[in-house]
Parts: sequence; C-alpha cells; structure tokens
Amino acid sequence: MSSKPTVAISASRLKTCMECSWKYHAKYKLKLPDTTNDGASRGTVCHAVLEVLGKKGRKKYYNRILKEQDVFAVPSVGRLVTALATKLNVSDAENMELINFMTVNGLSHDYFGSDKEKPNISFSEKSFDISINENGKRYRILGFIDKLFLYKGKKAALVRDFKTSKKVFEGKEVSDNLQDLVYSLAVKHLFPDYSFRESEFLFLKFELGHDLLGHANEGVLRMESLSDEELEGFEYQLTEWQSYLENFDEDSARSNFALDKGFPAKDEGFSGKLLCGFAKYPGQLKKDGSVMWHCPFKFEFDYYSLKDSSGQLKKNSFIDDREVLEDLLEEGDYIEKLHYDGCPPHRSSSTGEINDEFDF
Repeated sequence: MSSKPTVAISASRLKTCMECSWKYHAKYKLKLPDTTNDGASRGTVCHAVLEVLGKKGRKKYYNRILKEQDVFAVPSVGRLVTALATKLNVSDAENMELINFMTVNGLSHDYFGSDKEKPNISFSEKSFDISINENGKRYRILGFIDKLFLYKGKKAALVRDFKTSKKVFEGKEVSDNLQDLVYSLAVKHLFPDYSFRESEFLFLKFELGHDLLGHANEGVLRMESLSDEELEGFEYQLTEWQSYLENFDEDSARSNFALDKGFPAKDEGFSGKLLCGFAKYPGQLKKDGSVMWHCPFKFEFDYYSLKDSSGQLKKNSFIDDREVLEDLLEEGDYIEKLHYDGCPPHRSSSTGEINDEFDF
C-alpha cells in the first residue's frame, strides 16, 4: 500500500503551481519572504472581523455595527481593526474607509445564512485537513472555509467565501475554479449526509444582495453544484498532483515558467506572462509616479534566514525585518544572510541588462 500523503494541497498552493512552477518553488520550497500589497492586507483585516463576529454570542455586536454601518461602533472590533491595519501598514484614512465598507458589506448579505431558511449548523472559518489513500486515490487537502451553512431538511450545504479583489471572477476563473472544487470535496468528506453542495463567492467591493427581480447583484457569484461524479474525477486529478508535488525538485521548478505561456486569452484572466509584471527592475516607476507591480520573485534580493542547530529552516525575512527573526531565536538557532538570484528567465545577463520578454 502506498504511503500516507505528506504535502498538504490547498487551493492557493495548487493554483500557484499551475500558474508558474518557479513561483511555487520560491514560495513553497525555498520559502522566500514575500511582499504583500494593500489589497491583500485589507483582505486580511476584513476576514478577521467577518470571522470573529460569526462566533457564538457576537450577534449583539453584529447588530450594532449594521445599525451604525460602522465597524468602529463596537470598540473592541474597532481596536482589532486598528491593530491589524497598523501592523499591515493600511491604517491610513483611505484604506480604513475601504476596509469598513467591505466589512459592513459582507455583514449585510445574509451573514447568518438564514434569509430563506435557518441553517441547523453554521461555521465561521471552518478548517479542514483531509487525507485520502484508498481505491486508487491518494491526496491530502487543506484549507479554511470562510462560512459554511448546513441545512438538514434539504441535505444541503452552502459554502461562502469572501473576496476583496477588485474584479469579479469571469471565464476560466468560474469554469475551472479550484477553490470551488477543493471546498466542495472537503464538505463531501466532512459532512457526507449533505449531498447537495453549493459554493458562493461574495466580492465585497461590489454591490451584493439581489435586484427587484430577485437576480443576484454583480458582487454575488453562485457556482453550479458539483456532482459526485465531477468530484471523483477531481480526486484522480488531485492524486496526480499529489505525486508531482511530493517529487517536486529543481528541474520541476524550471518546467513551467509563467513567462513561457505568453499573454492569456480573453477568458483566462490574470495569468501567463502577466503574472511576471512589466517592471524591468525593482522600484521602476509608472508615468504617474507610482511603483510598477511585479512578481515578488522576479528579481534578485538579499534576505535573512533563521535556522535551528541542525541547519533546518525555521523562517526567512527581508533584510529590513531581521528583528522579526531575532524575536524567534531559541537556544542553538542562528541567523545567516543569504542571496536569491531571481527568476531564471529574468536574471541579469553578463552585460548587466535584464532579460525582458516584454520588450517588443
């Protein structure tokens, strides 16, 4: 019998590997420090509030926030928002206003899953870590479901995921959505009696709810329910990915560069060489003076690495964040300065110029 699966596959981990093998290598194998942007940081703050208000006994706080349309109407929630936003460098007025809007928007849309029927069981941030090794299927899936509602009478499960991105899914982001597949499969294993499973994505920057005719507004994306046959097919795909990721090496890392895929088709969304970014060097400015975005692993950089007495990696940090590692030091640990050479197709040539496939 084959061994128990080791690598835990999340939807984001699998998506990263499918998009670019080198990005996967840098993020999950080398575990390089990763930059974040304001959008991702705002999302972290919003998700924290949407999670804590779903806990038992928090309904009165929820009511007060909705009445005032302001997360700061509850001092303890306001302190949480301020602390997280400050830590993530998004505590300026513009970001805080957007955080408040998106959070209140998410709370306003059937937050307890009871608009049509009260669920028998509901969860906020339902975690799962499921290993399967039977009948030719071998995989391990891991993740968190933002909101999960179970309706016993209908044997139905509703998975809800909050999105703070600036665009609603379209094209293959809808038809080939990995989150929908992974979450639906997880619910099938965790709650097998609930045979009808449906996923819903709420895009918090957009209008939620329904129009006068009962149609969902732009920010509500309800996915079609996946059949047991579709999920079983996905399980065999996961089995192949499990083997690939467990044997992932340097050659694998160089096998599927995003740059080599060219520009995406209209229905493929943000993918292909767009994932590299157009910047030719770190800190390059746009015409409006703002910094051009690029993949955090496109260019070379120095970093610090915290290791234990046997040389095993514990955590990496950017040069400016060495104190983060120092706070984690234990007896026998040490910190060393290392250098990342950058993504191979984008590395500097011997003439000092960037190999840039975006030049035409």
